[in-house]
Amino acid sequence: MSSESAADLLRTSEAGGRVVRGGLIRGTGYAVSTILGVATAVFLLRALGVDQFGRYATVTAILGIVSGVTDGGLTTVAGREMALARNPEERERLLSNLLALRIGAAIVGALAALLFVFVAGYDHELILGTAIGGVGVVLISAQSMLTVPIWIDLRIVSLTAIETFKNFLTLVFVALLVALGGTLVSFLAIQILVAVLLIPVSLKVARLGKRLTVGLRRSVMGQLVRESIPLAISLAMNVIYFRVLIVLVSLISSDHQTGLFGTSFRVFEVLAGAPALILPVALPLLSVAGAEDEERLRYGLQRMTELALVVVALIAIGTGVLAEPGIRLIGGSQYAGAASVLRIHALALIPLSMTMTWQLGLVAARAQRELAVANGLGLLVVMALGSALIPSYGATGAAWAAVAAESTLATLLLIALHRARPGATPRLWFAWKIALTGGLAAGVGFAFVHHHHPIVGAAAATIVYVAAALLTRAVPADVFHAFGRQRHRKPA
Repeated sequence: MSSESAADLLRTSEAGGRVVRGGLIRGTGYAVSTILGVATAVFLLRALGVDQFGRYATVTAILGIVSGVTDGGLTTVAGREMALARNPEERERLLSNLLALRIGAAIVGALAALLFVFVAGYDHELILGTAIGGVGVVLISAQSMLTVPIWIDLRIVSLTAIETFKNFLTLVFVALLVALGGTLVSFLAIQILVAVLLIPVSLKVARLGKRLTVGLRRSVMGQLVRESIPLAISLAMNVIYFRVLIVLVSLISSDHQTGLFGTSFRVFEVLAGAPALILPVALPLLSVAGAEDEERLRYGLQRMTELALVVVALIAIGTGVLAEPGIRLIGGSQYAGAASVLRIHALALIPLSMTMTWQLGLVAARAQRELAVANGLGLLVVMALGSALIPSYGATGAAWAAVAAESTLATLLLIALHRARPGATPRLWFAWKIALTGGLAAGVGFAFVHHHHPIVGAAAATIVYVAAALLTRAVPADVFHAFGRQRHRKPA
């Protein structure tokens, strides 16, 4: 698809159906990536053990904060601005400048992470691991930016294939290092190998070449920086919250508690990939709607809110029911204490799906300031609650802090969206359907858990949830209509 036709598509009724179908494709890719992620976690957890995995989780949390801050703003600005661009030359110029900024920001962030672990007094192994992992962050950041043209053209199959391949490569390298008796530092170097293999693939699929070496302009970079800084601070918060908590546990509590929380977070991170992968598919469409048609923006946000809550509530219930056998499967009995932490952690998935949806709405509405203020307040909440709860309750206290902070952020974002675009604010009247459906399913599932049949409980909870969701019409009708239209489309 050419850039001109992609820009035109985003302004047609067909774009909505493409987004819905793209979401399903991303969901399928997420399911495959989840399997790969769980397999990777099995190798890591069993190879490192609780205490050593806590150290690994500390470094990856610090590097995750760097990646989140340098990634969220620029990638989102790229998605919005390139969607609004009307010709290929403008898109190519934007991408050249965005790529240069992304690499530069990642380098600065990696150096800041290295300085932090040194000043904080971490040992030599963790300092070396942070340095090596930082190189991986820079390379992966560049590779991620190269996939933006694929995203904007709504070539969701290609984009999903690249991301799934990334997870597959990670699994292969982790398994290889386990077989070779790899050290903690060697596991932190895996991102470098993955990026080196993926960058040429991304260039080829995105149909990019020498054009990336031209078009760098100081004025364009300055404008992009002004647009992206508040977004970089804001959109990274959903990831930063939990990683800040890992760092707090590592500084305030023990390696064992850090290992338990890090294990729970590892599973949570995989599960949170569903909304993180699926929801941004709609950003190009929302960006055009935010600039040209507020009613279309309201309609899109309403349906995204409904669908996200329906899907994520089921994931949260299933995670709670299967927490103990799941943790034992991937880590063994030594990690059993992480199951209760994961049950609490899973609750944060529900407000997390709302924050991701409403942040996209604020980005489309160009409400960067409101977004930054809400996320800043949310980060203060998570740090305050974490500092208060972790000394007495360890990993469990950190998990409750995550739930409370994410719920607070969701509330603040809804208020910010109402102030920025009152006419586009989603209405939450439908939430009673999810509360009823989820309550019934959770009751059935945990009844089986009480009798030591969690797998049967998960299956029964899913059946009850799906049946109740269909009876209450909790699933937006647009989902079915999108596939109906695709099925009856005449060939071009």
